[in-house]
Amino acid sequence: MASFLDERSTKAEMPALLTPHAKSRRTRTFKALLTILTLLSLAAAFYLYRKGIPFYQTPTLSPSWNDDSDWPIPKIPGPDLPAPVEPFEPLKRYSLDYGKVACWQDHGVWIKELTPVEMSSLGVNRFRDTDRALEQADEDAFCTRLRIHGASFWELPPHWPEHVSWCEAIDACVKPTKKVSLEVGFPASGGVWMLDTSQGWDGWYTKILGLRNALTMDERCEVIKDLGGRFCEDIQVCPEMAALLGP
Repeated sequence: MASFLDERSTKAEMPALLTPHAKSRRTRTFKALLTILTLLSLAAAFYLYRKGIPFYQTPTLSPSWNDDSDWPIPKIPGPDLPAPVEPFEPLKRYSLDYGKVACWQDHGVWIKELTPVEMSSLGVNRFRDTDRALEQADEDAFCTRLRIHGASFWELPPHWPEHVSWCEAIDACVKPTKKVSLEVGFPASGGVWMLDTSQGWDGWYTKILGLRNALTMDERCEVIKDLGGRFCEDIQVCPEMAALLGP
């Protein structure tokens, strides 16, 4: 009887003795499953992120490290590839900020600071910016008219002076390729009045203000006459006008 009781007691105690071991095994199993589920969740989230969101873009793969031909060659400024140049004036046919009239022709630009009377004669609006012509034929026609008013020519791209890589306006830093020093006026009766200004305006400052104050082309011609200008009946045969008419 005692033996039977001892056997039952032993069997009753066995679950109590095995419980810690069972709990430990159950905990390890749970942790392993949790880890697997976490990894699967992360993989699923990443897949949905790539495939489910419209604006996601797959990164572009870089070229192979062993294939140098796939890598872009950096463009270093040099004789065959000049350094980029920031835009400089003139940028338009006329701008209020720059204050001069320009036109583009033969790989260069013609520039002249005109009085209101001259701008009116050329049909340039002095109250608003004006872009250059879209068609080169139209631009060439305007250049022909602008040149008659004494515009000078600068080649493009410009040859900046030493130690100068950029300037706000080309005529402020670079000497013109073709310099014209002539003020002209065209009277209503025909012909042309011309004033040579190659010697500068020294001693003439107060007198030349009349060129800006003239309200009509005839008044401008009177000012040029008073300043010692010369009259020519036919602009095609005037030696002084050759630089304004020639190629």
